[in-house]
Amino acid sequence: MCSTCNYKTFDKVNVKLQQSLGMGSLLICCDNNGRNYKLAVKGEEKSEFCLYNCPTCGKKLY
Repeated sequence: MCSTCNYKTFDKVNVKLQQSLGMGSLLICCDNNGRNYKLAVKGEEKSEFCLYNCPTCGKKLY
C-alpha cells in the first residue's frame, strides 16, 4: 500500500474518507473500511468512477 491508496491517512468527510491527489481538484475516496475506492473531481458527485487498482502502486483495491 502506498500513500495514494492508504485509507488510514485519508480525511473523513461526511461518511466517506477522501484525499486530494496532486495540486488539482482530483480526489480519491473510499468507505470507512477501505473498500469501494472512487476517483472524482472535487465538488462534482456525478464525476465519480470506481477504481480497481491503485493508480500509483497498482495494488488491487477490491
